[in-house]
Amino acid sequence: MPNITLFHTGSDTATENAALSILRSGQIASGPKVAAFEQALTPWVGLPHVVVTSDLSSAMLLALHQCGVRSGDEVLSPAYTCMSSAAPIANLGARPRWVDVDAETGLLDPQALRRCIGARTRACVVYHAAGYAAHSTEIARVCRQHGIPLIEDCNTALGARLHGQPLGSHGDAAIYSFYPNRQVNGIEGGAVAWRDAHNATRSRKLRRFGIDGCGFRDAIGEIDPASDIPEVGWSGSMNQLNCAVGLEQLHGLAARLQATRSNAARLHQLLAGLPGLSIVRPHDGSEPAYWGFLVFATQRDAVLARLKHDGVMASKLHHRIDRYSGFGVDAVDLPGTEAFLDRMIALPCGHWLDDAALQRIARSLEGALRRS
Repeated sequence: MPNITLFHTGSDTATENAALSILRSGQIASGPKVAAFEQALTPWVGLPHVVVTSDLSSAMLLALHQCGVRSGDEVLSPAYTCMSSAAPIANLGARPRWVDVDAETGLLDPQALRRCIGARTRACVVYHAAGYAAHSTEIARVCRQHGIPLIEDCNTALGARLHGQPLGSHGDAAIYSFYPNRQVNGIEGGAVAWRDAHNATRSRKLRRFGIDGCGFRDAIGEIDPASDIPEVGWSGSMNQLNCAVGLEQLHGLAARLQATRSNAARLHQLLAGLPGLSIVRPHDGSEPAYWGFLVFATQRDAVLARLKHDGVMASKLHHRIDRYSGFGVDAVDLPGTEAFLDRMIALPCGHWLDDAALQRIARSLEGALRRS
């Protein structure tokens, strides 16, 4: 019996044809598909000015840099997140200040956030873990009160909504990912969305070494020696191939999200009342994107091992990255994070699963709980 996968890269004939068209065109690195993808993303994200990048980390690096983060500064961040989001903090010479999460949701705790703000705080990153919406409204209020830029990490949450608005609408910047296992598979890629148009303009320069595309080359296409680069950036542009693939994937996103949410509702029905199991509840007014369906289980490690033995590819998703010495900060006590990680399992619930697969997940989980 085949495994029930937690993630699904997905493809179709239209996506494959779009990729082949770009490959055959010879115009792979840059071109009109980049701007078209940015424009098509705008209704899906929370802020009006979208800049696509080569990957999630490049988007986060640009956001942190433009929010004023420099060497020696502190960035508020949960430790329950992925390295692709947190590594840019260290890349800029800054240090994370680890903020605890709510033990019942795995999402940033606004009260813990208040306690962590210090003199060296330059930005706050809130991660919408597994596509579930954090308390963005309250977190944004705290950040405004202290003059701290807020970056919403929506890298697993494209299509999620809070009070009817796309996630990412509360901060100064929002980050998205088009890695193969995200809601939109662009083969690779990321985006930073900005509230302020100036930041978007600056991002477009910095994602390509600081080059101003409007005046870098002369009338015959050669580099203009009179063109200046006043701020040196990075190599972080998203190419035509990835944008073409991502653009095609966007066409079916609404239907995929609807199917995923229907599967989550069905799992809730199948799992309700199982002894030793509770379901992680989304915040009121939120519509998760469900990168996984989160539950708490007694004897979690034994249950998780049994699920995988049965071919149900469940997961803890992330590790506590505050344990990594490369960030250069001492270990801190994060009781909410620890309590969440000790109990949580992310179950498959994606659009590619049929009802038979969902029932198989429920049977496997019931058996695993009974044995634990």
